[in-house]
Amino acid sequence: MLVGIDLGTTYSLISRVGKNGIPVLIPDNHKNSVFTTPSIIHIDGDTAYLGEFLETKLERNPGLDLIKFFKRHFGDKKPLYIDKDDTPWYPESLAALLLKKLKIDAEAYTAEKIEGAVITVPAHFNDVQRKAILNAAALIDLPVLNLLEEPIAAAIHYGLTNKKYNKTIMVYDLGGGTFDVTIMTMDEKGIYVIAKDGHTEIGGKEFDEKIGEIILQQFKEAYGMEPVLDARNSLHLRRFSEMLKVELCMPGTQFVDQVCVIGNQSLEVHVSRNEFEKAIEPYLITCEEILNRCLKSASLDFEDVDTLLLVGGSSMIPYIKKRLKKIFTKESQEILTHEPMRAVAYGAALHAIQLSGQKMDFELPPELKGVTGYNLGVRAINPKTGRIVIDSLVKKNMPLPFNNSKTYYTSNPEQKKMKLEIIQYLDKGEKEVSLGSLVIGPLPSFEANYPIEVKIESRTDGTVWFSAFDPKTGIEIEKLFGDEVEGISKLPRQKAIVQSTYINMIM
Repeated sequence: MLVGIDLGTTYSLISRVGKNGIPVLIPDNHKNSVFTTPSIIHIDGDTAYLGEFLETKLERNPGLDLIKFFKRHFGDKKPLYIDKDDTPWYPESLAALLLKKLKIDAEAYTAEKIEGAVITVPAHFNDVQRKAILNAAALIDLPVLNLLEEPIAAAIHYGLTNKKYNKTIMVYDLGGGTFDVTIMTMDEKGIYVIAKDGHTEIGGKEFDEKIGEIILQQFKEAYGMEPVLDARNSLHLRRFSEMLKVELCMPGTQFVDQVCVIGNQSLEVHVSRNEFEKAIEPYLITCEEILNRCLKSASLDFEDVDTLLLVGGSSMIPYIKKRLKKIFTKESQEILTHEPMRAVAYGAALHAIQLSGQKMDFELPPELKGVTGYNLGVRAINPKTGRIVIDSLVKKNMPLPFNNSKTYYTSNPEQKKMKLEIIQYLDKGEKEVSLGSLVIGPLPSFEANYPIEVKIESRTDGTVWFSAFDPKTGIEIEKLFGDEVEGISKLPRQKAIVQSTYINMIM
């Protein structure tokens, strides 16, 4: 069985393609009417609670210690959670538990073993974050065919469902925790990404928090102080805020009046749609700036877009479409919402078929051509000025796979190794992300100005790989990512912990 997995910030889904070529979601193993798994975990001893079981358990005990939003911490090199047994849980091992639950669901429901999975990632995830997801899959022995970017997955499903060939499609993907924009085209031969961009911390989480701030302010005005937010009260505020958000987005709704109880205080809360829209407007302005930046990087204008595809639960907020209509004003342009909660999982399942020998049976375009999401380079010292500079080797939005090489030289005759810091960055002036230090050596010969050729490869899954050669002999030189040694050494231990942890999903 081949599957597609939408590993989301707030909810996750798993899908497969049926014999008729139509992708379908796989339900929760113990509740066939449920097709989403909340991306939250509770760990108690050697048991991890996930899915519907955890939702029910949480209703009875809101004070449970929950781990959530761990997707935002992929690539962090420190534990995100320490359990009662002093066991450290890294974002990768937490994601592995979630993937383990989805794997159990799929194999139990279909009575088939997963032979390959496509896992989706935000388009703007860097190399460290992508490799963290691959590590999470490795912890549970889940065979990964490819990492697929979420907007591309959604566009694959939309394009193949509607046969939207030879059109320029921009995907506006706003989910529970991340925002992505991708520009692409499609024809009978393949799917081609032109440019992409995004933001790691804009989504439904921020919108819910803004409504929560409005509610707390009304409590303060009524009682002279905000209610105490212990675990139970915080959970109630979060759920109440999300409920108000959904109601405010219903057609014709201009305001919502609801009694909110927090602790021993109750208040009839009044929140208007205008108040909500004003609160989230700064985030939407940032999203629009990213849209513009993405278009400029592809040398396109707003008028060049044929279809704007809205994906992700947060993209369903009416104010977003209203603002976008003021930007995409060309009469022939379409602004569409397409399966905002499911399209990513569906597209991942279709891509899994694309990568298999079955693609012709389902009449799927055989090619998928992506682009690099970041500029990639080496932090080095300019020999002429002595200043630290970024020696750029891979430009953002280059077609994948892409590779480049450059020759570096030793600085003194006693030098046994060469150390280069590899970095990624979106644009000049933007925050730089260090991928680690590439340590090359021992060198074949110790002499000043000895040449070492470094090759950087950006692969189709968006990960980055390196090799080093002696250009005099053509022989590859031993290399090591120094900053990854600690993470690699912990992987076997984390694998043992994850595989021995019981996933409790029984109602």
